[in-house]
Amino acid sequence: MKAQFSQKDNSGMAIVAAIAGLLSFTVLPFLIARAMTAVLEGAAVKIPATGNPLIATAPRIVIAFFPVWGGLSIAAGIALLLVAWAIYKGEAWARPAAIGLLAIPSITGAYYSGPVMFFGKSALPIFIIIALLGLVPYFTILLWGKASAGEKTAKFFLFLMLGATAAWSFSNGGSSLRMFWARPEYSPLDASNTGFIMGVPVIWTGVLATIFSIPFLAAGTRAGWRLGVVGVGIILMGNLMLFVTHTGTKEFMIGMIMAVTTLVLLFIPSIGRKLIEAKE
Repeated sequence: MKAQFSQKDNSGMAIVAAIAGLLSFTVLPFLIARAMTAVLEGAAVKIPATGNPLIATAPRIVIAFFPVWGGLSIAAGIALLLVAWAIYKGEAWARPAAIGLLAIPSITGAYYSGPVMFFGKSALPIFIIIALLGLVPYFTILLWGKASAGEKTAKFFLFLMLGATAAWSFSNGGSSLRMFWARPEYSPLDASNTGFIMGVPVIWTGVLATIFSIPFLAAGTRAGWRLGVVGVGIILMGNLMLFVTHTGTKEFMIGMIMAVTTLVLLFIPSIGRKLIEAKE
């Protein structure tokens, strides 16, 4: 099936995807390594200075999940090179696939922002570059083509919130795991510990579903819209589970607000619903 774009459009999007893919597995690994080093060095100084036991396990989270997201971004970059050729040939599936792949480094940059801002502010320029390597081509290909300013603005905010909600909520899951690991004992399982160990898998399941929904929603499929609603709904429930057992943690409340906002955007007829109605 051929996409509804001119060959000039296909060529332009293919170039954007290819450049983003190339940078993702050549430049990005070095930036991620530098950012991770800055965060770990900053944590080594800040953790003893604050004396806060709940952040003592932060290096374990950084070592565990910075490489995971970095590896996913590198893999997405390699895949983008192949997808770029399919975009050039006008294959209809390729553009949504590229958007889905570019969401990975975009979310990676957003996820890195928290640890970088808290522990390694010297790496702030590096974090910004990491985020832009994903966000710029993500929105460039997403908004490519003829459409009204209103339609492009609506699409921009919807797909921005999908990625931001996923990144924030994954970070909430990581923070929950960090605080659970910092407890002096894991049992008996009081309300706090139970909230952590039950909320984390729920919230991360929602994050996965939301990420998978992005390319299908970009293709305008009803399945993509439904998967997005389900994924963000699960994220909302995960944040709620964490919040009711830790009402003093504002990050969980923010995660709930972001999830509700994203769900509203998905259900608004002129925004989320229009994406699938245009294909029917």
